[in-house]
Amino acid sequence: MEHGILRVSETAKSEIEAARAFVIVNVASQKVAFGNAALTASEELKHIITQLKQKSEDIEVETESVALETSSGFLGKNSSAHYTLKFTVSDLDLLGEVLGICSEGKNISVQSIRWDYDEDAEKLKLIKQAIRQAQAKAEGMMAEIGHTVLGVRTCSDSYQVPTIHEINVAPAPVAFERTRRAKTASASVDIGTQFKSKKTISATCTVEFFVQNGAQNPNHTAAEQTG
Repeated sequence: MEHGILRVSETAKSEIEAARAFVIVNVASQKVAFGNAALTASEELKHIITQLKQKSEDIEVETESVALETSSGFLGKNSSAHYTLKFTVSDLDLLGEVLGICSEGKNISVQSIRWDYDEDAEKLKLIKQAIRQAQAKAEGMMAEIGHTVLGVRTCSDSYQVPTIHEINVAPAPVAFERTRRAKTASASVDIGTQFKSKKTISATCTVEFFVQNGAQNPNHTAAEQTG
């Protein structure tokens, strides 16, 4: 019997939501502090962090960078600093409230929101789907012309995973400015907007199948038939 190679490519796609958000904020302080001390460098920042922790203990706070300012050229008591902090928010239903809380501070401004995705499990799910589609397509094509799929010669995978850029919210949009001007005694300020981010990822499986004309002889192995 004659043998040949059939090459098939199939793509599976799905839309996934961001798993967490990184809120980047700028803090102007009159005190110079480093590391963990920067997180409590001002009473205002300390108050905001307390509010965030009341919303969720899972909100993580990290110092990303410190920029120093001094009028004398030497680091002293008159020196000041600008801190860039990152708040990791895993519960995106709280993101609007987190942004509202951050917007309350006179010396604190929200710079941007960065999205983070859990992609690995979804990519594995999609490539499995794509290879099933490729096999079904190959078997359907060969059945139409009286051929048989014997096995796999090669198999490769590739992915399209777009990069979602951060949302730049500095200078603050109108919603933040209204919130800042309308401060109340409430410990929970929500800017009233649902923040979500989605993106479409795809997985492509390319398979080369061994095929032969006619039905496969069950008494022979694929190796014997292709030899």
